[in-house]
Amino acid sequence: MAPDLRSRVVTGVAEVALNVRDLPRMRQFYEEVLGFPLLYQGCHEDGPEPDPAGEPTIAFLTIAESGTPLGRRGHPQILALIDYRRHAFAQGRFRGHEPSRSTFNHLAFEIPADRYEAERGRLTERGLEPDARSLPGMSARSLFFDDPEGNQIELICPDPGA
Repeated sequence: MAPDLRSRVVTGVAEVALNVRDLPRMRQFYEEVLGFPLLYQGCHEDGPEPDPAGEPTIAFLTIAESGTPLGRRGHPQILALIDYRRHAFAQGRFRGHEPSRSTFNHLAFEIPADRYEAERGRLTERGLEPDARSLPGMSARSLFFDDPEGNQIELICPDPGA
């Protein structure tokens, strides 16, 4: 039996968090390639209180503003990048991305349909070799490529021809 969407509790995606090996490189990639601006970064090697002189262990990037109740209070949709070897709450909990044992497949971000070809060209110019796919069952099309640590990223939009 399908769930009644009117009684659904979840109102949106607030945050997606990735454990990363090279926080500065990954932050730069997501800022430059996907245009996610930095919301906050801090050094939390010893606990919840940030060390203002320390090298960041976590960075929060804004994916998009959100019209959800939390979003209306200033909390956008976030991509959190966590240095799992140094961040106080991640140390010892993650051993690295092992594709044969992971359930992670990819991250998908929506783009406007009229930007599809421009994004395909831009990604190609950056050497990211996007894999263009049509998704007829969803009336959508996508561009797949990898971030610097091998996580697959998808840019998806409506297919105007579907």
